Amino acid sequence: MRLRLGGHLSWYAPRRAAELAIELTAPTPLADIASRLGVPVAEIAFAAVNGVVVSLRKTDVRDADRVEFYPPNCGG
Repeated sequence: MRLRLGGHLSWYAPRRAAELAIELTAPTPLADIASRLGVPVAEIAFAAVNGVVVSLRKTDVRDADRVEFYPPNCGG
């Protein structure tokens, strides 16, 4: 699975990387992915899987998916 952490969420990743590769052996809830990284779910305003906005608490992802997490205020 490829994960993009938008805005300040990359601060939670190893080496503050905005893009991570995470190997999944089974479908995994998005909230579990955030928990593994230590990203507080309350700091994720929205999540997208393969370009589609989804529920963080109700969506499972697979190894081939592309996931994005964004905080409430993310600009550039």
